[in-house]
Amino acid sequence: MRRTVERGAVSWLAAHRTRFDPDTADTGRVLFVRKAFVEVALLVGLRARAESGSFDDDAYRLLFDQVTAVAARASYRELVARDEGALLLYAGTYASQRLCGQRDSEFERLIGQAVSGRYAACFERVPFRQLDLLHTLELAGIDHGMPAGDAVLPFSLLCADPSVLKLSDGDIYAVTHTVFYATDFGRRSPRWPAGFGPPQAVELLEALSLLCRRKENADLVAELLCCLLCLGIQDSPEMERAWALLADVQEPSGRVAGPDGILPPELENGDAEYRDWATGYHTTIVAALAGHLARDAAVIRQPRPSPPRSAGNGRLEAAIRCAAAWLTEAALEAPFDDAVPAAGAAARAARSVGEPQLAARALTGLVQHADNALAQPVAWSRQGVDTVAECARGLSACGLACDSLDRFLADTAAALAGLTAVPTTAAGGVRRLRDLGWLTAQQADSLLASTAPANLLADNHAPAVTAVALAQYADGQPLRFGNDVSAWHSVAERFAAALPAACRNYRLEEAAALLQGLGLLGWADHRVTRDGVDFLLCQQHPTGAFGYPARDDHQERATAQRIWTQNCVVALSCLYGLYDGHVPHRFARPPRLLAAQADSVT
Repeated sequence: MRRTVERGAVSWLAAHRTRFDPDTADTGRVLFVRKAFVEVALLVGLRARAESGSFDDDAYRLLFDQVTAVAARASYRELVARDEGALLLYAGTYASQRLCGQRDSEFERLIGQAVSGRYAACFERVPFRQLDLLHTLELAGIDHGMPAGDAVLPFSLLCADPSVLKLSDGDIYAVTHTVFYATDFGRRSPRWPAGFGPPQAVELLEALSLLCRRKENADLVAELLCCLLCLGIQDSPEMERAWALLADVQEPSGRVAGPDGILPPELENGDAEYRDWATGYHTTIVAALAGHLARDAAVIRQPRPSPPRSAGNGRLEAAIRCAAAWLTEAALEAPFDDAVPAAGAAARAARSVGEPQLAARALTGLVQHADNALAQPVAWSRQGVDTVAECARGLSACGLACDSLDRFLADTAAALAGLTAVPTTAAGGVRRLRDLGWLTAQQADSLLASTAPANLLADNHAPAVTAVALAQYADGQPLRFGNDVSAWHSVAERFAAALPAACRNYRLEEAAALLQGLGLLGWADHRVTRDGVDFLLCQQHPTGAFGYPARDDHQERATAQRIWTQNCVVALSCLYGLYDGHVPHRFARPPRLLAAQADSVT
């Protein structure tokens, strides 16, 4: 499959090789074509380097001839002396020629002269562009006197180990190109800065590949696949999925289409053949590059590193305790219908850290309110069974009782005992009633037999809605997949792919639901989940409340924070329990700040 993708891509590029000639481009498109030209020139140069100047594919030879013809023109080479700001274009062209064994002393002299001209090589560049310059000049054999790439690498976005949930497409390109240049396209291992290395890099790249693959952005998927190959990784489940996407979207001609919006508006006009080339050339080049890297014998090969180690779970536990204390106070001050979910969430938080007494005051206030002011159990029926059952669990753990709640649970259990089937999402409630002693094991098992998590697999619901349904079904316990592992993996990917938008749009309830769903599906230790948890923890006030409403009305602020805190602490409590009992602890990263406007999910 890999070789097929490469052959098809190179064949298409060769068939459209004249499009890469700046002299044939319309006036307004010349710069765009020059950029395309140097990119295809780099592909040719890298392949020539791997084959000591020869080519095992006639299509590569056709591209080489096209690149050589353009580079030989004085009208092209001498532009480096007239347009020093575009030094990288011309140095890249010569680097390609040099990799192909085509030394040109005049072209080399012109580039060296531009480098020593006290501007082209020294104007301000972001780190990955500086790495691009250093790497290109190295391949071109140009002396420059600047610090080596290893001195620039620590300042790159890649080595900052950023949250995968916050990176734009432009940020991801900065990450991928950093890997290309720092590794010389897989031929060397860079000197990584302290605290960052291959384990962090591979984990970051694979998480980004998943997110880009779910968006069907073949351009970024191909670049990320190239990066993993540059780091010596040949096989991993995510790489196989990335290859499968490229093979699936590649057209019979070999073209691989780029993402929507790849062309600036001023270049969109033109004939269909031009648009077909302009919107596909880059992604097709990167797909070909991936195929080249996969078979270049000089590319370093090494085992996929184990995930990075973590320092512990203390930060998450502290956040849960603080939120439980805040919810306790909120429950004491709120009307009964608002106090129940607040107290239930506090009880869930207290249960997760093994200290039920943390919620005792909230539950005591709830009992007093319910038994003294509510003669009818109908008030409890306005709440969800999961919330009511959590209150009951908390009361039992604290040695407290509530007569009206007991009557409601008894009535609910009696109604369920007369049924032969319940909705799948009611399974968690059935388990809670069984654990509280209101249903016998036989009654519960009979009802649970009528439910199946596979019923929740339909993708016609929003990911957060499905995540909530899973949580209602699972009651905080990891799901058992049976023979549906691949189907559940797809659901987990849907949750992961939806998480960046939930965080970006400040939908904290949605983010919390998705994170809980990921944990229940076995992804508690996935990079996407951990970065999502980091995001939520950065939204917690010193008081314990979650969320910044960016509103001035006191009541609106209080309501938004109470709802956010309930949802966030339930999700975090679930994840804390999964980590504590099933997988290594991974929540010990320094907080990141995010300023955003609140937009709660109803």
